[in-house]
Amino acid sequence: MRNPESRPTIVAVADSDSYLKLACTMLDALGTQWERRVVLVRTPIAPTPEQVAAATVGTCFEGTVIEVLPRSTLDYESLGAQVIFAAATGPVVSELFTKLLRSRANQVRPAALISALPGVAYPATTKGWAYRRSADAFIVHSHAEAREFSHLAEQETGHRPDILVSKLPFLKTAGFPQQNPQPIGTVVFAAQAKVPIERTERESILLALDKVARLNPSVKVVLKLRARAGEPQTHAEAHPYDTLWEDLVAAGKVGAGHLDFATGPMDPILVPGVALLTVSSTAALEAVDRGLPVLVLTDFGLNDQMLNSVFRGSGLLGTLDDATSLHFSFPNRAWLRENYFHRRGPEFVSALTHYAQRAQESRLTTSDAQLAMVREVAFRQRVRTSLPRPALRALLRIRRWWLAARGSRT
Repeated sequence: MRNPESRPTIVAVADSDSYLKLACTMLDALGTQWERRVVLVRTPIAPTPEQVAAATVGTCFEGTVIEVLPRSTLDYESLGAQVIFAAATGPVVSELFTKLLRSRANQVRPAALISALPGVAYPATTKGWAYRRSADAFIVHSHAEAREFSHLAEQETGHRPDILVSKLPFLKTAGFPQQNPQPIGTVVFAAQAKVPIERTERESILLALDKVARLNPSVKVVLKLRARAGEPQTHAEAHPYDTLWEDLVAAGKVGAGHLDFATGPMDPILVPGVALLTVSSTAALEAVDRGLPVLVLTDFGLNDQMLNSVFRGSGLLGTLDDATSLHFSFPNRAWLRENYFHRRGPEFVSALTHYAQRAQESRLTTSDAQLAMVREVAFRQRVRTSLPRPALRALLRIRRWWLAARGSRT
């Protein structure tokens, strides 16, 4: 039996800047009742020291050295916790869970396996779900996400992880956030690597930010980057904003002093007087949490591809023209309740504690259904977690050429 005096233990395994932030904030929110540890797995997208500092700021891991481990060393012994939280990209999660589950096939195992996606995970995608569905539990961050992933689970046979509803750990408001009345003094655009994709679309955003500065000379305009051009991040970026801006300045299309670039944590940027502009960044939720006005762009579409369909009905939608006229807004309560701003109750921590207790009492086993799900990890998946990005891109180009050539011969 578990010693009531001992604390449950949890370790988070992260592999990139955004997942490290999820790992640190999630474990920080559990409090000192837990023994908590975060490790980074060595991959081509491992965060830089600056990104590590940004991900850990404000948490119990701030100022500590985050241990970096090779993937080959990850096992129950090296991780050494009752709950293993795989806060990592899909291929890394799948490879880790495959290794752990196969190592104790049809046996008692010493840890529960948990996973989650960072930020907004709506709509649910079969790809993101498939990588993580061999877990014992999958964490979502809103009631809307819970319905989406439950629907995916119901469509499949075999093992189904429990779906646990938590709250994004970096959202601090206990109830509904209240709008801050301070006038707009700074417009911050929160950039994303995945959307929009096209160079012309990204240039249109930069041209609009330049216009915001020209039409509103008393307003400071900032572009918040996840990473500068060439730095690693969770998703590869074909057209970095800082490089595009330099090109536009050189072409005389924008004023060099009209835009400031910022990196590092978002928290110190989101202060009273700031308005947040984005296509679909989780930073929109952080801004709402602080009572700041937000504008979610629909110029490039309102759909799953732009990752902004979750904001439908929020009252936050608008265009680049709205941005130039400083037309920002605040979400309605009905949307807040369903999407990320529900009250944080004790149920989630209780569920994690239950998993830790089952592990401590040797009541966790790997089922046949879980084993059937974790067949040998595909070669291309291992390649994605091992090769440097330039080599991976070259390999993918060769593969696309080969497929096209093969198709032309049939």
